[in-house]
Amino acid sequence: MFQPLKGVKVIDLTYFVAGPGTARILADWGADVIKVEPPFGDPGRGTGATMSAPATMNCNPFYTAYNANKRGLALNLKTDEGKAILGKMLETADVFVSSYRTGALKRLGLDYDTLSKKYPQLIWAQINGFGDFGPAKDNPGFDTVAFWARSGTMMDIAEKDTSPINPPIGFGDATTSCSLSGGICAALYQKAKTGKGCKVMVSLFSQAIWNASAEMVSTQYGDQYPKSRKEAVSPVINSFKCSDGGWIFLSILEPDRYNDKLMEVLGRSDLVGDPRFCTAAASKEHCSEMIEVLEGEFAKHTQAEMDKILTDADIAHEKIQHFAEVLTDPQANENKYVVPVENFDGTVTKQAMTPIRFCEKEPESVDDIAPTVKCQAPKIGQDSEAILKEYGYSEADIQKFVDDKVVHIEK
Repeated sequence: MFQPLKGVKVIDLTYFVAGPGTARILADWGADVIKVEPPFGDPGRGTGATMSAPATMNCNPFYTAYNANKRGLALNLKTDEGKAILGKMLETADVFVSSYRTGALKRLGLDYDTLSKKYPQLIWAQINGFGDFGPAKDNPGFDTVAFWARSGTMMDIAEKDTSPINPPIGFGDATTSCSLSGGICAALYQKAKTGKGCKVMVSLFSQAIWNASAEMVSTQYGDQYPKSRKEAVSPVINSFKCSDGGWIFLSILEPDRYNDKLMEVLGRSDLVGDPRFCTAAASKEHCSEMIEVLEGEFAKHTQAEMDKILTDADIAHEKIQHFAEVLTDPQANENKYVVPVENFDGTVTKQAMTPIRFCEKEPESVDDIAPTVKCQAPKIGQDSEAILKEYGYSEADIQKFVDDKVVHIEK
């Protein structure tokens, strides 16, 4: 895949998912990303274990998902020497990205006001939980609380009259990382014109609100959430259970055009032209009745049979899948949205790839635009020695840093 960020230098001072995911995207796009973490490691290294995934030094696929294609430097920023090393790196860096809270960055002298004066060329980018202002600005902000709980998403996308959903880990983080990586690229464009850096900000809370932008409008005009599939916004934008327990999501956005066609392919010619169901307005008015009719017809077919019926009729729909099913989905695999990646111990884990692809000419095959995992997420301090040598430190300097616990080098 063509990598438009070749030559861009990124210092990645992030942890867990959202920040590391941002830097992973930049690395996939060609940037030289140096992951800076404390000698004990990014706490996100252990998150996979809470999700039944291995989380050892030689097999940590959850951590790799957000940290592949980076180099690793383990640096103690609580020491003056560690801060000096980072400062030397920032002199020539294009981007500094962090997910540390603002208070922590100020204590380390790594806040925007301080760094922009020292390094005016530097793009300073941050993900936080709730934004730079307001009563919650200093609150810890994981995606479960800032993206899901406070935004309304956790409550209002659930089925009506049930409990709030139990949100999937990292979902809001990964979405937010896409926004910040795009913002950083806009800042790089500005820097290319002026030579000057700037501050780029995104919060998990702001991302979730933007994701729900349609609902932020509609709820002001009587639209109510959560909704029930028994009383959907439209009977033909809804989920239906098939005879084998599988589900299909129907998504007819032009009911006047397709409702009669749907009745016909379902074998209900008796309802073609029925004034209750054949138009958008009528089907909305008789929503519960139409849902009941459709439920009865979907229940006569397996998911595969219904998928074929609707596909042959060119009616918008899709099988509702589990995450595990996506791993073998031919569309996901043929586009290399999911690819097998070898862990350090030789085992293989299928990994989701970052979504944006680039090319300079029309691709002839997916291999022309496929992202690559050039290297696993680095072990703690895996590249410390090589990186420090690049910045002019001698072997004697490096050994002293190791002895003084300023730098960690994984053996």
